[in-house]
Amino acid sequence: MNRNLIFGLALVAVLAVGGCGSSTVDDLDGGTQDAVAGPTLFGLTAGDSCFTITSIAPGFSDGCGVGVDSAVGTSLPLNYASATAIVTLGTDGSLGGGAIANNVGTLVAVGDMTVSETTCTLHRTDTTQLQMTADNAFTVSVTEVESNFGTTCAAADVPATGTCTSTWTWTMQKSAVTTLVPPACGS
Repeated sequence: MNRNLIFGLALVAVLAVGGCGSSTVDDLDGGTQDAVAGPTLFGLTAGDSCFTITSIAPGFSDGCGVGVDSAVGTSLPLNYASATAIVTLGTDGSLGGGAIANNVGTLVAVGDMTVSETTCTLHRTDTTQLQMTADNAFTVSVTEVESNFGTTCAAADVPATGTCTSTWTWTMQKSAVTTLVPPACGS
């Protein structure tokens, strides 16, 4: 057998074994790639975790009065199912769920809700673009649309057009505070 062929097969075997992840962070796509093969793929800890909102990008619009800027410093629950690469973000998945691949994913949440302080019902759609920036760190660009406000909603709570939209981008990272436990995460 040709020595170059034997060397090439041995190199392929070494590279295949070298793609293992760590025991605390599950790889999103089977391991870290080198500069020749593509970008570094980041991982999330499997199971339930709390993630802290560390900042909000300038230019956000809170047309629905969600309070997106006042959420900085708070934490939200995140579940990562490593077998399927599905991420679910927010209390009861309020910011959506979806698969992550190559450091990015789209999370979607659609449903009716009742505002906890009142009996006002509405339909809410959240579309969240998640971009991993490091292991257990990411940004989320969220668009929330609220519509179909119920008859029990106060006139002041219903937008004149019948629909409102909030858009924002948060930077988030896994909380280092051990007393934060999902699903509450300190709220």
